[in-house]
Amino acid sequence: MMYEPKRLHPVSAVINFVKGLKDSALPIIALIFLNGNIFSGEVEWIPLLITVGFLLLVLGGGIIRWLRFTYRVEQGELRIEHGLILRKKRYIPFHRIQSLDFSEGIFHRPFNLVKVSIETAGSSDLQKAEAELTAIKREDADELETIISREKNKRTIEEEGMEEDRVVSSREKVYEMKMRDIVVMAITSGGAGVVLSGVGVFASQITEVLPLGTIYDEFLAWLRIGVLVVAFAAFVILLIAYGISILLTIFRYANFSVFLDADDLVITRGWLEKKQMTIPLNRIQGLRIDENLIRQPLGYASVTLVSAGGAMQQGAEHQLRLLPLIKKKEIEKVLHQMISDYELDVEWNRPPTRSKRRYMLRHSWFAWVAVIPLSIYLFPYGLLAIIAALAFTGIGFLAYKDAGWNLSDQQLTLKSRFINKQTFVMKRKRIQSSAVTQTILQKRVDLESIRVTLKSGVGGAVARCLYLDQQDTRQMMDWYRPNDTVEKRSDL
Repeated sequence: MMYEPKRLHPVSAVINFVKGLKDSALPIIALIFLNGNIFSGEVEWIPLLITVGFLLLVLGGGIIRWLRFTYRVEQGELRIEHGLILRKKRYIPFHRIQSLDFSEGIFHRPFNLVKVSIETAGSSDLQKAEAELTAIKREDADELETIISREKNKRTIEEEGMEEDRVVSSREKVYEMKMRDIVVMAITSGGAGVVLSGVGVFASQITEVLPLGTIYDEFLAWLRIGVLVVAFAAFVILLIAYGISILLTIFRYANFSVFLDADDLVITRGWLEKKQMTIPLNRIQGLRIDENLIRQPLGYASVTLVSAGGAMQQGAEHQLRLLPLIKKKEIEKVLHQMISDYELDVEWNRPPTRSKRRYMLRHSWFAWVAVIPLSIYLFPYGLLAIIAALAFTGIGFLAYKDAGWNLSDQQLTLKSRFINKQTFVMKRKRIQSSAVTQTILQKRVDLESIRVTLKSGVGGAVARCLYLDQQDTRQMMDWYRPNDTVEKRSDL
């Protein structure tokens, strides 16, 4: 039972060891290079002994952390104790727990284990979860989730006088992503840049231990073969990175499903590593609809939840993708099964015609500035910069065409484009701040830009709409300005 202190599964020690190796990758690589050519029999014993000792220290630390970690349920709290020299105790009341997020890595799945991340409201450390159970049995995780849900329901019944049958959990699948859509999303995601940036970060970390002089000389000799070979090699690298990004996206979003469970949305996804994330409906601050330059002509978009809760350790995932890829015309129908109070089919108000050249100049001025030096110093290839400048000017024109706003009784909708088109759908009671900016040049033609901020994790999600008529921005500011600030904020 959960009421007795329990240890994590022994696999937790292995996970701690692997995590320790990952965090100590650079010192281990440095020690291996200091050890000379191991494969030819030339071994430096001192670096070798240091390396072995370091690995044993990391392994021992992982085992000790597993042995000294216990958890239990007691008096409406999840109680965790850990630490060797300094014994730490953490008591988390059930009513503060916003969600339990489950994930299954390659070490978990063979043993039917899960990692449980406990997300709370007002976490003391916004960079990570309030607590983590690295590896526990799936049935124990389900039991823990049931106990916490039951206790929270009792608290709700006692405090709000609700009927018990209204808070009983009834999980219902409301959306499932087809493999066809996952493949289309992977192909149109542009994730090759992420893969290349990861390779670049790794390469930058090992330059200190590589014979750069020799490599540089060999590279120059190879470069003399011709520009065509270099271009072909770059194309092959990009193609491989693109293929890797497609596979990673498919693995990450395979079996993507959304469930409605009482007052929570539950998102499950993943193939090699399964994840389950729970988002309380009352923590949703707004919606963001994204359309990139490839997906928009095809009629596809993605829908992201802007959520106020949770830690930031998973980065952008806490602005959670509710619908990673979906036909835009189907968004409202699907969302209505999950969140029924957001209106997406609205009549748009657009920036005035006098804003057009400002949009085009904003998106392309830096490219036009670069045209002259590039054309002079890299002639004749530098003239290609003119094409790039024209492309950025075209994006500026698209930004003007795609910008717009809509105002209803309780909802503000803003859409804009930098490279990708973004549409924010926001309820008035969820808006944290709203501000209007105006430059001297804009003042001459009665134009202003509006910036609206929603709470999202440690920072905020920002929606903008540029170069609007001054009367329009003042209408939005008058709509947002509350008659009673305290009353409005109490709904957050």
